[in-house]
Amino acid sequence: MKIASVVVLLGVLSAAPMPGGESLWLVGATVYDGTGGPPLAEAVIRVKDDRIACIGGIDDCPVPEEARRLDLQGQFITPGLVDAHVHFAQTGWFDGRPDSRIGRAFYDFEELQRSLRARAGRWHRTFLCAGVTAVYDMGGLPWTLDLAALAEDHPARVHVRAAGPLITHADSIMPLFQALESGAFLPMGSDAEAVASVRALAEMGAGAVKVWYLAPAPEIREEMDARLRLIGREARALGLPLVVHATERREARVALEAGARMLVHSVGDQALDEAFLALTRDSGAYYVPTLRVAQNWARARASVALGTPPEIDDPNGCIGPRTRRVIRDVDRLQASLPENERTLDRVLGHLARAAERRAVMDANLRRVHAAGIPIATGTDAGNPLTFHGPAIYQEMEAMERAGIPADEVLVMSTRNGAAAMGRLEDFGTLEAGKLADLVVLEEDPGTSTAAYRSITRVMRAGVLQEVGWLDAKQMATF
Repeated sequence: MKIASVVVLLGVLSAAPMPGGESLWLVGATVYDGTGGPPLAEAVIRVKDDRIACIGGIDDCPVPEEARRLDLQGQFITPGLVDAHVHFAQTGWFDGRPDSRIGRAFYDFEELQRSLRARAGRWHRTFLCAGVTAVYDMGGLPWTLDLAALAEDHPARVHVRAAGPLITHADSIMPLFQALESGAFLPMGSDAEAVASVRALAEMGAGAVKVWYLAPAPEIREEMDARLRLIGREARALGLPLVVHATERREARVALEAGARMLVHSVGDQALDEAFLALTRDSGAYYVPTLRVAQNWARARASVALGTPPEIDDPNGCIGPRTRRVIRDVDRLQASLPENERTLDRVLGHLARAAERRAVMDANLRRVHAAGIPIATGTDAGNPLTFHGPAIYQEMEAMERAGIPADEVLVMSTRNGAAAMGRLEDFGTLEAGKLADLVVLEEDPGTSTAAYRSITRVMRAGVLQEVGWLDAKQMATF
């Protein structure tokens, strides 16, 4: 066993709950419980086993003199963060997206998927290091469906709900995502195929039916719209929620009409009108903005085109050396781009278009918020420069800059994410009886989302760990 692994093991054990069901009291912090109510100053949280046994003031939760306690005066506690849109089968770089064409000649997608499946713990660690304790995996190869059961009762892993392979009419992409004798996409080329794809997901144990609904060509638009509705009916019949990638207003409307329970991206092509907002509100669907991912794609392409390694936003050092090494290797990636893609004018054009679309997305997020539509924070982690774990900071800050108050972003990133996953009874708010999943911060998250960059401790299922035990230096092989 490597020395780094021993260090981490000791760190986890030192934070483990006391034997015999003894309790740990967290004393003195200001607590935001995730419900949207006012913060509780000088709070006490009693944790027993993997649950919150008591939360309140000192009179509500008296602390015995002999108690195992941690004094946290001047600090802040919130529920663990929930990222409602991630991809375990991607890496944060182009090697996980063969459809980008960048580096396809020398990246081995088969070997990558084998490695990710064997060592999915790398992403669990980076999520926990950043304060994320639950995620909704929005699509990947069938192996991602095993993650939920493997992680649920493990304090060193985040909660997972997974959609598995995505259904799409974009046939050309399917061969690119084949690996491990399976694929990340299923067809909807006919009614029979669409129904068979939904049933296959149910048999695999998928937690949702995800449709990757790019804007269909005009000549097949009516047919595909009808097929999406058919998929929605079949999903409902099998008790599975429909979640849809639809980034244009027309396709997002069709998704809602088909019964989508979640729009997993912002609408970015045009302003949302009152009819769309009413439809979304009446449906009860969650809106997941993913404001940063498109701009991160543009930044990643720019770094390759210009041969300049990108900056990595990772305040707690969560991202492992393997990821950093791959991202630094931009010189040979330049050759993957046509020469006309390497010009400064072309790069600036890509960045400008991403910024223009982002402005539309920001405005639409404000409209969705004003309309009272439930919003859940999601990053699309795994896409180029959208890293598992730390990406949540950029996303929350982007939501605040778009006009959502920090204390409401907090709720969207905890309670609403858990509700979107169908797990609010278990986590997402800090209440007696719920799982003890929480984070400790030095700065006030109710006044600024940037406070989450000051996380010092993460508790998952009653096990409290220092962020330093989770950083990449302790896991040198990741």
